Amino acid sequence: MGLTMLRLLLLPLFLWALVADGNRPDRPYRWLALVVFGVMAVTDKLDGYLARRLNQTSRLGALLDPVADKLLIACSVIILSFDWIAPAGFAIPGWVVVAIYGKDLVTAIGALVLLQLAGKVTISPRPLGRASTVLQLSLVVAVLLAPAPTAGWAAGWKQFVVVLWWAIAVLAAMSCADYVRQGWLQLMQARRSMAKEATAGPGEGSEPAAAPREP
Repeated sequence: MGLTMLRLLLLPLFLWALVADGNRPDRPYRWLALVVFGVMAVTDKLDGYLARRLNQTSRLGALLDPVADKLLIACSVIILSFDWIAPAGFAIPGWVVVAIYGKDLVTAIGALVLLQLAGKVTISPRPLGRASTVLQLSLVVAVLLAPAPTAGWAAGWKQFVVVLWWAIAVLAAMSCADYVRQGWLQLMQARRSMAKEATAGPGEGSEPAAAPREP
């Protein structure tokens, strides 16, 4: 949990480096942002490894860990969508931001609806969700490493970033559909359980009471 808190404390420094750097040609704070980003990524993996290795998990830590990831991605993507902050020609377009936020918004609303209808909800990491997160983090790094427009490899790097845009949008849609499907399965299972309990008579399935002994 301590490493999760460290990531949350480093997040403002990372965002400050992005804003302070702007899209100035020299981009003096770009490497600071990349170093802080790398430290946050390493501590994320190390935190999960130590929690499993030492069996030291907590409900608060399990809650804060995905929150730290979402805050990092959400804040980075929004800031790097502004032309006056992102490197020239590499601002993340609005439709990519909508795709990323749309998935999280649908997942959050679906969880609230499922909680209201079923009384409980289980949200576990899914392969598509993990892949989507990896691509989004890769996009942030790719934008931070973007070359100057006059560089010889700028056009090729731009094509790579564009591929990431589309891959993120497609994977976000697939991941959203997967979470909706998982929510629907949980709802159906909860309804079957409630229907089974409703049709069962009072005390059905329990052991019969023992007859009183005669004196």
